[in-house]
Amino acid sequence: MTTTRKPNSPLIPNDEIARLYVLGFSLIPLGGGRDGKSPLVKFAGKPRLPLNRVLAPMHRAGSTCYGILLDGLAVVDCDDDSPSLVQEMEERFGVSPVHVRTARGHHLYYRSTDRSIPNLRAEGLLVDIKRGPSSYIVGPGSVRSDGGHYIPVEGTLGTNELPELRLLVRTEANSIRVAKNRGSNRTQDGSRNNFLTTNAIKMVEYVINQDELVSNLNYIRDEECEHPETVSDAEVEKIAAWAWSKRLENKVYHGRNSEFRVHREALDALRPLPKASDAIALLVTLQDQHGHIPARTFPLQWEKMKCAGYTDLSRDRFYKARNALESVGLLEVATKHRAGNKPRTYRLKRLRTSLTENVSELHVAKGEGGRKEGV
Repeated sequence: MTTTRKPNSPLIPNDEIARLYVLGFSLIPLGGGRDGKSPLVKFAGKPRLPLNRVLAPMHRAGSTCYGILLDGLAVVDCDDDSPSLVQEMEERFGVSPVHVRTARGHHLYYRSTDRSIPNLRAEGLLVDIKRGPSSYIVGPGSVRSDGGHYIPVEGTLGTNELPELRLLVRTEANSIRVAKNRGSNRTQDGSRNNFLTTNAIKMVEYVINQDELVSNLNYIRDEECEHPETVSDAEVEKIAAWAWSKRLENKVYHGRNSEFRVHREALDALRPLPKASDAIALLVTLQDQHGHIPARTFPLQWEKMKCAGYTDLSRDRFYKARNALESVGLLEVATKHRAGNKPRTYRLKRLRTSLTENVSELHVAKGEGGRKEGV
């Protein structure tokens, strides 16, 4: 279905799109999502789209926004409209002849480099460096559905020759790091792998591809770890590959975005009891709050649990559920109540099942003389 363009709405930048296409840039139609920046077609792993495959989806969607794939390009994306930030980026990465003002800041264009790029967000800067054929940037002349404009303010993409993004070599970066961070707390030997793994999981859902994750981790290694030269690129790449695989499997867990186990045997033990659903609900809540720490002790008071929003059971049903957990061996008293303000504490337990209950019955074969044989 074709979307009718509203009067006085912005026009598709046909001339700019056609000009860039003729110059060899790979373009994609944008217009999805709340801000209109999401692609309207799938492009990953596909050859360069013909011009009509760029313009037609934009016309159908009523979009005036297109993207440029960054194969051979790198864009410093500043999300802050501060002239001092642009100056700082050009002092660091080289002067860019092509600047585009965005809804929040500036795009500075460069030729790409194969070397690792830093994670500027980790430095507290509102800046990303985007590059690679699977990455894209909103093109000059675009107008997003939320009203954000992309206006060329310096130079012309495709006309001005772009310099390569300038990056410090490892030894130079290390010398700057040491001077900058002397006396600061850094991740010590023995904790670096866990530190990098934790950061990989935190970042993996926000990077465009695995290469960007590797680059970010390399920067964190160089800037925040003791003796970064002893953490090989191969080790960093292995961590990134693991984190990326977890993203592909939809198994990225951190903080409350995580799982916990409830054993089926525990549910089987509770189901025959009266008001079993109350006991099961209490067990799940206790596993959520305390089950991740073995032998952890905790008070179990209805008033405080209700005030904290952990139960909506009545007092009577709550304590009956607690007693049910005790009766089947899923909960035990850890310390008794003491006069004053020391409440009774509990700890979670696992059911103890005999070995024979967990082993499936073996098939019995007939032996000589009709004797049954088994193990």
